[in-house]
Amino acid sequence: MRLSSSVRRTVPALGRAALTALAMSGFLATGAAASSALDDGINAYRHGEFEKSAGIFSSLADNGDATAQYLLSCQTINGVGVAANEDAGWALMEQASDNNNPDASVVMARRLEAVGGAKDDIRGLYTAAAQHNNTQAMLWLALDALDQGDGAKAEAHLKQAWELGDPRAATLLANRFAKSDVDRLTYLRRAAQHGEMRAAAYLAEEARTVDDKAEAVGWCAIATGMPGHNEDVDWKTIGEAVEKNCGQFDKDLSPKDRAINRERVDHFLAGFFENYEPWQPWRACAVD
Repeated sequence: MRLSSSVRRTVPALGRAALTALAMSGFLATGAAASSALDDGINAYRHGEFEKSAGIFSSLADNGDATAQYLLSCQTINGVGVAANEDAGWALMEQASDNNNPDASVVMARRLEAVGGAKDDIRGLYTAAAQHNNTQAMLWLALDALDQGDGAKAEAHLKQAWELGDPRAATLLANRFAKSDVDRLTYLRRAAQHGEMRAAAYLAEEARTVDDKAEAVGWCAIATGMPGHNEDVDWKTIGEAVEKNCGQFDKDLSPKDRAINRERVDHFLAGFFENYEPWQPWRACAVD
C-alpha cells in the first residue's frame, strides 16, 4: 500500500520518546450514521478544527469507536481542542488499543518501551498492530525476531511490510536476506525510489566501489535529503547541496572531468525524480 502525498495534519507531538513514526490504521464504522460522523470528525481534525473534532469523537468514543478513541486520546493528552488530561488521554489510548486500533497499540507499545515494560507485553501490542497491517509494528517484530535468532520469522515480517509499501523493510531485506548482489541492489534501488535515504546511502557506497562517480554523487545527494526536487525543481539549490554534501565522491577529477561528471549527475537525478514516489511513514496522531 502506497500512502498518498496529500496534506497531513498532526496535533502537537505527544512529548514522549515512545511516540515515534507510526503506521496508519484503517477505521471501521458500525453503521452509516457512525461512519458519516467519524468522517466529519476526521475532516475537522485534518483541518485543525480540534474543538469540533473532539465534540464529534467524544460521543463515538463512548460508543466504542476505536478510531475516535485514538484520535480523541491524542487531543486529550496534548490538550488540543479539549482540556489537557494525560490520565484520561492514556485511558482512551488503552481503550483504542483494546478495540484493535493498530496506531494505538503501537503508541502503547512505545510507551511501555520507554518505561521499561515487560517485553512480552510490548511484543503482544506490536503483534496486535501487525495483524492490522501496521508496518511499523512489523519492523519491530522483525528486529525482535533477529534478536532471538529467528531469521525466518524476521524475513517473513519484512517481506509483509515491503508488500505493504514500507521501503525501510526493503533496506533491511537487502542487507539481511538478499540472496545475491543483484537481489540486494534491486531492493536498495526500489527502496530509494520511495524516499528511503539509508538505501540511497548504501547505493552511494556501492557506486564508489565500482568507480561510478556520477551515481556515487547522485545517490549521496539523495541520501542527504535533496532540496528543490518538488514540482519546481531548483537545480541551482540542488547543485549547491551536491557540492557541499557529496563533493568528496569526485574531488579527485580534473576540473574538466568534474564538470562532465556533474552533467552526468544532473541526468541521473533528473531520471530519478521522474519516477520518484516518496513514501511517508505515519506518525502518532496524524491523519491523511
